[in-house]
Amino acid sequence: MARLRLDRPRRDRRWVAVLRAPAIRDEQVNRRDDGRLAGKIVCITGAGSGLGRAIALRFAEEGATVACQDLRLEAADETSKLLDGDGHRAYGGDVSDEAAMVSMFAQIYGAYGRLDVQVNNAGVDRLPGDGWDEMMAGEGSQISLMGHAAFMKMLAIHAGGTFICTREAVKLMGEGGSVITMASIAGLAGWGPIHYSSAKGAILGFTRSAARELGAMGIRINAIAPGVIDTPMTAAVDEALLAPMEMMTPLNRKGTSEEIADTALHLASDESSFTTGQWISPNGGLITI
Repeated sequence: MARLRLDRPRRDRRWVAVLRAPAIRDEQVNRRDDGRLAGKIVCITGAGSGLGRAIALRFAEEGATVACQDLRLEAADETSKLLDGDGHRAYGGDVSDEAAMVSMFAQIYGAYGRLDVQVNNAGVDRLPGDGWDEMMAGEGSQISLMGHAAFMKMLAIHAGGTFICTREAVKLMGEGGSVITMASIAGLAGWGPIHYSSAKGAILGFTRSAARELGAMGIRINAIAPGVIDTPMTAAVDEALLAPMEMMTPLNRKGTSEEIADTALHLASDESSFTTGQWISPNGGLITI
């Protein structure tokens, strides 16, 4: 029986073998020669709006070729058409749907032949049956009104989606790459609905544990834990709920999607080549742990 080398774990690539030769190889993709991500192939989930779109725009500016994923294919396609350079593609699907994500990453392999950076950004903050509306109507605490299905679905989207997409992405990373997960101050300090905070906390634990496994493969994985950021998601939140958090932020404002994109760029690039298993929290000083 063959011995496994501990410093270079094997990855299951059986599904890769049955695919056709990639339709687009490195030399066929017209990408910029300069930039901190020049020549890199990147997959970003939840790229149809908000943080995901901002990250896609920033990465493309720095020379990356981006596979834009979103629950709504049309939103992903809209983002891909906004990006600098050529070779960008759009993919749809639910990140918590294992079969859909396995298929997507197989398609990414078929298109590009490899993956250099994975950004696990897809997520939601509310779900049907989570008790939010009832709580806001004064019927009780959200935990007492939340259905089990809503709690578990939130975990499936955030923690489950992060797991599935990371697992499939690292199969395409050869001997090195970068994975970025999207946590939140809700996961750091519990500021947020209980299902959302629990899911974001799980992402932080996943990131720490995965770093120990992936390091031997030359793959780094780090989390971003944003504070209050001006995005379509926060725009849907009652300003009366956000205003106190903004007032408690020492920089006295919300962050921008572009600032989170710059943080992601640092973690995706060689500038963070000795950083793994960590979290960075662009939150304006709201949390300082």
